[in-house]
Amino acid sequence: MQTYSATGAGKLRRMRRMFGADGRAVFVAIDHAAYMGEGPPLGEPMAQIAAGGPDAVLATWHLARAYADTFADAGLVLRIDGGASELGDFAPGDVNDIMHLPEQALKLGADCVVVLAFPGAPDEHLSLRRLARLTSECEQLGLPVMAEMIPGGWGKAVPWTTENVARAARIGAELGADIVKTVCPGRPEEFAAVVEACPVPVVALGGPKSDSEDDVVALAGGVVAAGGAGVAFGRNVWGSAKPQLLVERLREAVHGGGGAG
Repeated sequence: MQTYSATGAGKLRRMRRMFGADGRAVFVAIDHAAYMGEGPPLGEPMAQIAAGGPDAVLATWHLARAYADTFADAGLVLRIDGGASELGDFAPGDVNDIMHLPEQALKLGADCVVVLAFPGAPDEHLSLRRLARLTSECEQLGLPVMAEMIPGGWGKAVPWTTENVARAARIGAELGADIVKTVCPGRPEEFAAVVEACPVPVVALGGPKSDSEDDVVALAGGVVAAGGAGVAFGRNVWGSAKPQLLVERLREAVHGGGGAG
């Protein structure tokens, strides 16, 4: 029987709060309004998302507090970086910073924290050093870190090829991330190369709103078939007319047979 350190045991328990017994997860991202100033509709849509049974939500500080009861049965991944909005012109470079401390995230009940990193961007050193410092600190607290690895940044200073996405995912893991969230390059089956390159669970982000929810569900199934640990979808879930039904469909695509924890 393996005995864990206190922090190791804490990290294990928190990872199990997010991932089912099959090692997979449906994350619903509701953290967009922190930079968009709009996004997930408040009130009943939140209850519908929760009723669908996501394994975890990616939330802002406000939503984590305001909907603590609504999402009490789901894991909580707290967005702790930021500092820029889309109200004006896009910043010419990385102006993000750590906005909330890991200890504060723990007090809020977070099972994980998430931050962005941009390997391949001209100022990649800012986000990569930020990620490394955070993982070092969170390791001492038993708090998992999700790294949202965007090769070249949102401006695509490097193309989002399978090779570049795979390398970005590996960089995130090497800097200490426990989970990597990244783009799905091309067809879902190409995600296999990303998974193979990365020694920690990799989940695919959803990107812009799709016109077809069947395509959204198919993407989730394809990512898992390629070895991915699941998906982290936002706009396609909270932008749905029936978010509960879509979350249920995503759970079936990711976990199959309802075998989630």
